[in-house]
Amino acid sequence: MNMFEMQKLAERGMEFLAYMQSFYSKDHNGVYADETDFSTEEIVNGINEYLRDEENYRGIMQYGADTVDRERVRLIIERTREGVTV
Repeated sequence: MNMFEMQKLAERGMEFLAYMQSFYSKDHNGVYADETDFSTEEIVNGINEYLRDEENYRGIMQYGADTVDRERVRLIIERTREGVTV
């Protein structure tokens, strides 16, 4: 990975984090925060797990995160909270 790709990944990651927080974090007045209240650490760990899949990684790098990505990461976080191996 070259420096340009690393910078783009960091930018996409921060965008995705903010997007997730806007839905699931009480600290960010998330739409569903009353039901979820995910911490920043949980969201970052969920995104990291999600990006391990090469197809997901390529999609995020090319287009950024969308609703499908957000919902998949939400499921990863919920399963992690329940102790289910993802």
